[in-house]
Amino acid sequence: MNKVTFAIVLVGYSISNSVAQSTSSTVAADYQTLVAAEQSFAAYTEKEGIKAGFSRFLSPEGIVVVKDDFTLGKPLYEKAPYVPGVLSWTPVYADIADSGDFGYTTGPFEVRPKTKTDDPVGFGHFTTVWQKNKTGQWEAIADVGITHTNPQQVRTDLYWPDVYSQRWRGDCDTTARRIELIEAENRLAQLAGGQSLRSAYQSALAKNHPVRLYRKGFVPVMGDEARTYIDGLTTTAVYRLSRVKVASSGDMGIAYGYVQEQDRKGLYLRIWKRLPDTSWKLVHEVLDI
Repeated sequence: MNKVTFAIVLVGYSISNSVAQSTSSTVAADYQTLVAAEQSFAAYTEKEGIKAGFSRFLSPEGIVVVKDDFTLGKPLYEKAPYVPGVLSWTPVYADIADSGDFGYTTGPFEVRPKTKTDDPVGFGHFTTVWQKNKTGQWEAIADVGITHTNPQQVRTDLYWPDVYSQRWRGDCDTTARRIELIEAENRLAQLAGGQSLRSAYQSALAKNHPVRLYRKGFVPVMGDEARTYIDGLTTTAVYRLSRVKVASSGDMGIAYGYVQEQDRKGLYLRIWKRLPDTSWKLVHEVLDI
């Protein structure tokens, strides 16, 4: 949720509550605290206001989108004037790296002009990338989103995993994994510019893993619906990578940058997973164009 209709700039969020260290062999406890961080931030912001919420909970390195460009969100909101309005959101999906210290949350948001009882004037879906800091606290390091018309029916309950991954406790060459992710981004960009968006995305998807696609002005598509959407992408586009970041376990990462499709320009953020016995695969993308 990086922007809000009617002059409310919407960004991501972090959480400053302490996270208890889990002794579990899986990442279940970390997943639960990740979701709780998102829910706590939503409750705080709804009560105290957008400026107060984002100023408090964004990571110092957390990037947001303002005026079609990436910028650090925390100093932006600390200096911003008070803006009236009520922002409400809820996570409906989350995923976490095997290290338990890197993940993302996503779901719908609504904007009301003055009070919680007002009718919504803005709708959209947010994507927030989270990382634990040195003291074990979850912080948002990236937040982007899309706005769209009233979706009428919106899921508000969370998809809880049936099975949690085993916690990763070894060493990982994150530099090598970061280079691999850059190469995956470059392959996608080359196909998107030289062949078609369909070829680019088909090469980046895992056969048996879902993908979520967020597009400005449209309700998100996912799973089989997303793959059907990809089949119709016959145009080309130019992607310019800005930055990548990977989890300490090397199995989840983000990439963000700029895109131009015909005469339209915008921004993108992708979430990738390095699935077992495979290379990096795209699992979530936000395209603000």
